[in-house]
Amino acid sequence: MELFTFDDELTAGRIVDRPNRFVVRVRFDEEPERVFLGDPGALEGILEPGREILCSPVDDPDRSTDYDAIAIDVDGTYVSVRAALANDLFEQLLAADALPAFEEYAFRKREPQLPDHGRADFLLHDRSDSPAYVEVKSCTHVDNGIAKFPDRQTERGRRHLRSLAGLVDDGHEAHVVFVVQRPDVDRFRPYREVDPDFAELFAQVRNAGVTVHALATAFDPPQYRLHERALPIDLEA
Repeated sequence: MELFTFDDELTAGRIVDRPNRFVVRVRFDEEPERVFLGDPGALEGILEPGREILCSPVDDPDRSTDYDAIAIDVDGTYVSVRAALANDLFEQLLAADALPAFEEYAFRKREPQLPDHGRADFLLHDRSDSPAYVEVKSCTHVDNGIAKFPDRQTERGRRHLRSLAGLVDDGHEAHVVFVVQRPDVDRFRPYREVDPDFAELFAQVRNAGVTVHALATAFDPPQYRLHERALPIDLEA
């Protein structure tokens, strides 16, 4: 199922290195160019020197980089490296009624204020007009067909899980959705080796009533499409 088309120009280059979490140096012709990287994850096995990377030129004199990183070719599969895109993809899928798990829900707003403090990514309402809060996470790490999150330690991710569990304790409905931004995957698992505390908390909040979902998308330039509506969730290490 096609979600949307990336209309901006795409320029292919080769990865040189990654000087910091948000910059990758790319060789297009001669001297390497600094490219903004919107995925602060470790990107182990993805962002490697010599790999092809698709970038979008940006005309903004106030920026220190002239390109955005869009996707990296990993053995013939494009892996989207735009973490914030996961929310847009989820919203597109909601609008298209493409997710059976959410077919009884209507979109209300993005970034709703939580009853206690902080914000969620989405507020939905079910058919009885009861609120349901949704947190969306982008996932790119895949090992032998298993998507794993997070690919580096994430206190922010643990805080989000605790917030969702608190919502359930207060009688609200809460969901977390992992959007795997690559199609070479057949199941999802918390990455216990990288963040054991997240994995333990993941199991606890799931048992406490937070509903967990995982889905997979694909980028076939210039189209983004839905690859798998519901990946199995695996809690084994």
